[in-house]
Amino acid sequence: MSIYSAEFMLDVIGAGATAKSTQDWRTVWRESCEFEEMQRQITDIHTTGRIHPPVQAAYTPTSWLYQMHVLLHRNTIAFWRDPTYIMSKMVLNAIGGLFIGVTFYHSADSQQGTLNKIFAVFIPTVLCVPMGGQIQVQFANMRSVYEIRERPSKMYHWSALVTAQILAEVPWGIIASSLLFCTWYWAVGFDTSRAGYTYLMLGVLYPLYTSTFSQAIAAMAPRAEIATVLFSPFVSFVIIFNGVLQPYALLGWWQWMYRLSPFTYLLEGIIGYAAGNSLLTCSPLEYVTIVPPEDRTCSEYMNLFISYAGGYLLDPTATSACSFCPFRTSEAYLESNFNIKYDNHWRDMGVFVGFIVFNIVMVYVLTYFFRIRSGSLLPSFLRRK
Repeated sequence: MSIYSAEFMLDVIGAGATAKSTQDWRTVWRESCEFEEMQRQITDIHTTGRIHPPVQAAYTPTSWLYQMHVLLHRNTIAFWRDPTYIMSKMVLNAIGGLFIGVTFYHSADSQQGTLNKIFAVFIPTVLCVPMGGQIQVQFANMRSVYEIRERPSKMYHWSALVTAQILAEVPWGIIASSLLFCTWYWAVGFDTSRAGYTYLMLGVLYPLYTSTFSQAIAAMAPRAEIATVLFSPFVSFVIIFNGVLQPYALLGWWQWMYRLSPFTYLLEGIIGYAAGNSLLTCSPLEYVTIVPPEDRTCSEYMNLFISYAGGYLLDPTATSACSFCPFRTSEAYLESNFNIKYDNHWRDMGVFVGFIVFNIVMVYVLTYFFRIRSGSLLPSFLRRK
């Protein structure tokens, strides 16, 4: 029959209810060989510690790249296990693109048709509002896990988490915007030869801007609900002052806001390239009727004006009534009414990429100042004075 080890130990040292001990176990231990060996080991540890310099311990036990790799894998798996988030993003873009494409189905190359194409490009950018709200919820939830559980244990650096969150959104955003592009571009009636640049702007760069912009705003907020409130005025500024709802010529002294809106460059690039630099044919209702002097043809009467202002005549040889179209090309219509130029499309892409880079930098900066850094900024400013 086996003896219970705890009871045996208590009996040996005389600590049981009826046990008695005739030995002083403290003295036995201090006079034993085991005690001498332990003292020797302790002395060796102290001696070695005095000889070698102190070890500089890192903030985290693993490298930054390894942390980012593991966190990116975790975030990707988290998105994959959240079909509601993924499917809502896909359905929003696919149905939205299909609805816009059917609304402006095969827009003509007239003044009204060109205006329809402008709004066919503008309306998809408004989808950044619901998509931004979805992104901010995911960003805030993952950050809460870090702040509550993982930051105190110093499992990884906060910048690795931010990097993983930014990268994890990229493929899903591009896939969703690709669905938007496929259900929208050809339905509106844009030229297939110009699809490449348009896809690069709307299918790749636009979702990158939306995700980084939403995350930069969420970095300032403690919760997703507050991030949505902060997101509204910023996105309203971007949408209102991009030159479509408020054309550049009507802005007056507010034109500086037109230059600050990232969507100014997104829309000018897409509209100028996809709808510009092509012939424009006025519909019958868009012609302006002008009566020429007697014994003069429309061409003789209007040529000097047309050479200066542009446009064309439906029948240059007519003598009774001149049907005049103010614009010969879509380029002239876009530049005159919306300050959109075909030649600026590569410049617009570069500026828009600059806004994306700025958003990425602000995600890190705002995360540090609002969620990582402790203390107030006021004492630092006072010390400088």
